Amino acid sequence: MARSNRQLTQFAVDKLRQAMVYGPDTISKTAQGNTEVEAETCNHCDRPAPFVIRLYGKDIMRIFFSPINPRVVAGVLIRTGDFYDSKGRPSRTTRERLNGLLDALGTAKFIPEGVRVFIREDGSCVLGKGDACKAFDAGHPGAMLLAHPSDLVFS
Repeated sequence: MARSNRQLTQFAVDKLRQAMVYGPDTISKTAQGNTEVEAETCNHCDRPAPFVIRLYGKDIMRIFFSPINPRVVAGVLIRTGDFYDSKGRPSRTTRERLNGLLDALGTAKFIPEGVRVFIREDGSCVLGKGDACKAFDAGHPGAMLLAHPSDLVFS
């Protein structure tokens, strides 16, 4: 039986929360349905492992943790995963998964609450909040957010 998008988003969010509470190194590679999570360790450095979320095997989010405190998010790389609708916007599944993860990061105060991937009235897809947005589509497949509890800081 196929799992719903909501269940798979909750799976990814639960793993993200585990990484934020206990550190990313506590996450082993695991998957449910089309969604995979892992802490991607580096054998050549001492930095905390980034927490990676993949959809159909392609990165949609990488969360980087502080080398000073591996439970503190330093930044978030957000990607479309190369899944688009007919207008070049990220697929509904991609947007759903990213929005659940962005909500968890906002609730934990690592980014401002309310940051989302959304479709504007003109039909364009953006990442951000209110007027503080960046294009997020086939022509702009990635964005980096630096951690800040109240200011939306794109890198």
